[in-house]
Amino acid sequence: MQRLHDQYLQGVGAAWHNPGPFLDWGSTAEGARHCVEYLQRQMGGKFDALLGYRNNLRGWWRRLRLRSGIAWGWKEPRTTLFAPFWLQFFPDALLLDVVRHPLAVAMSIRQRELKFRAAGDVPTPGLDQLDYCLRLALTYVEAGDRMAGRVPNYRRIHFETLQEDPETALGHLATFCHLQPTDAQIKKAARSIRPSSPPAWPGFSEQDEQKLRASQTMINKLGYELPFTRKA
Repeated sequence: MQRLHDQYLQGVGAAWHNPGPFLDWGSTAEGARHCVEYLQRQMGGKFDALLGYRNNLRGWWRRLRLRSGIAWGWKEPRTTLFAPFWLQFFPDALLLDVVRHPLAVAMSIRQRELKFRAAGDVPTPGLDQLDYCLRLALTYVEAGDRMAGRVPNYRRIHFETLQEDPETALGHLATFCHLQPTDAQIKKAARSIRPSSPPAWPGFSEQDEQKLRASQTMINKLGYELPFTRKA
């Protein structure tokens, strides 16, 4: 799924870290039609081929379960951008939008980029700048917001809520997804979620604070705060 999305993003001059050209293109009638046609060609009548199942016993068993009607889905962040087009094929899909503090997401993106650069990878423009990474994180949030008003089967949850009480949160999400897990399955899944802890915010320069404050309104709208002590 990631390769499929990346291939199309690259074809329209975009990338996961620069989704603007894709969003502009997809907002036009021509772009929307082109993207839907692309996804249709990739499926080729066999959606399970997109899930990466190999031609072995395990892959055969998974395909058999899909064809027997078992619930299925995928997790791939770029789907937030492509959701309007996937819904052309799966109009009854359930969309689960997991939101985390955008500044924490931005710091994670930048930290990963700096780690890659230190290892000798080619730099990705913009990802070493915290304000760029924050705007990028919020672009994905905005894409999710647009879906909230378009489809009935949409649910947003804050990752921090999932951390604070994973068993209760997972139970609610299972109900949303029309699943009936056992208590043991819920508890096992809950143990895989790392416990909540206060963010370890670093010190921010006054210049960084000024740049980041440009996104303060949307961050507050999501129920988060910027961790600055100085007043705007």
